[in-house]
Amino acid sequence: MNRVTSLILSFVLVGAFEAAVRAQEAPKEPFKAVHLLNLKSAADVAALQAGIADMNKVVADAGYKDIRYRLYKVTGKQAGPYAYMWESSWPGGDVYDKIHKSAAWTASMTKHPQLEAIMKDELYNRYAEVTAAKK
Repeated sequence: MNRVTSLILSFVLVGAFEAAVRAQEAPKEPFKAVHLLNLKSAADVAALQAGIADMNKVVADAGYKDIRYRLYKVTGKQAGPYAYMWESSWPGGDVYDKIHKSAAWTASMTKHPQLEAIMKDELYNRYAEVTAAKK
């Protein structure tokens, strides 16, 4: 693949990932980022795991060793259309934004152009904890 094609694919991949992420504003309080998706093959699983490993390295290298992306698969009888969950827990939107806007993050995403197809039909949400109302 020539350099120009590789660069274009990199921008498309980063743009696709960021479009899903920008759909919701990162909360100020701690939250979970949850991707629900279906992986069609062992190659898809391996590709996502390789991407997650690189993402986790970026997060750890930035000094956040307790933040990790993790991939889970339904066990037992599946309810609903999604067999896989890819999640992470964040202390707040400021840290999330710092990581996801960094050059290291962009570089890690460009190494995995196959993630765009894997994430095409995902369902993505951010969840902040619901706490009891103060009296």
